[in-house]
Amino acid sequence: MAAAAAATAAAAASIRERQTVALKRMLNFNVPHIKNSTGEPVWKVLIYDRFGQDIISPLLSVKELRDMGITLHLIFEINYMNHII
Repeated sequence: MAAAAAATAAAAASIRERQTVALKRMLNFNVPHIKNSTGEPVWKVLIYDRFGQDIISPLLSVKELRDMGITLHLIFEINYMNHII
């Protein structure tokens, strides 16, 4: 019983790690994350909705976003039901 619980916890951690890696890859435009050796600033703006916030917030902290060059992150609030024809 304990082995099954440990396997489930390991699988959950593995999924979370893969989600984090995939999210970081997406935010880096599918380019491996490297420190900018030229010293030039990298500016990124991340605009997301509530659904995106639900995905991003459990995986990355604000510090991690800043470390990845995301200078500004904003939530875009819209009521989709009002825009359905």
